[in-house]
Amino acid sequence: MSNLVLLRHGESTANAEDVFAGWLDVPLTARGRAEARRAAAELAGLAPDAVHTSVLSRAVETARLLVEEARWPLSPSAYWRLNERHYGALQGLAKADARVRFGEAEVQSWRRGIDGRPPKTDDAALSAQRADPRYAAYPEAAAISAESLADVAVRMAPYWRHILAPELRRGRTVVVVSHGNALRALMHLSTGVPLEEATQRELRTAAPVAVRAQLDPRMENV
Repeated sequence: MSNLVLLRHGESTANAEDVFAGWLDVPLTARGRAEARRAAAELAGLAPDAVHTSVLSRAVETARLLVEEARWPLSPSAYWRLNERHYGALQGLAKADARVRFGEAEVQSWRRGIDGRPPKTDDAALSAQRADPRYAAYPEAAAISAESLADVAVRMAPYWRHILAPELRRGRTVVVVSHGNALRALMHLSTGVPLEEATQRELRTAAPVAVRAQLDPRMENV
């Protein structure tokens, strides 16, 4: 058994407006910041050795507030592989508008299916992503233009195998502040629960979830 806590970021402006965010850098709302502070109170008895976050502002800000409010003597570490699922051409689009444009069934299959991948982002958005300094050292990140949930699990597997699992194996307590789809994929990787089951898990914003990670080496290759 290991000490792993997963936390979805606080409410973002995209959450409040019901917009697909994906890799777009949207900020927290005032409610989201308050949620992060409440999460710190819920985790008051925890003494983590590390806090991991994605490189997206809504997760970075949640992690910063969490650490400050809980007065943990550490700095969060950011990893691009913890980013939310890349929603391609849906990014920045209101979910209601997406259903009108692409159809209710199609959008639902992209959101909750395993292999459904939305249309790729356009050339202008992809060029901006490639120019983003956060991805400059990671050409595989800069080239991502849309992802299925299965793609997210593949993208996150190296983070699980080479970063998180080794820390947990050493008995360290880690808090991972990330995004809904990324955390579902991480539940699959860390526990062996089928991805089809993990994708149905509802994760509220800034609500801590304790996970019993399975550290059998065979599970690191799921």
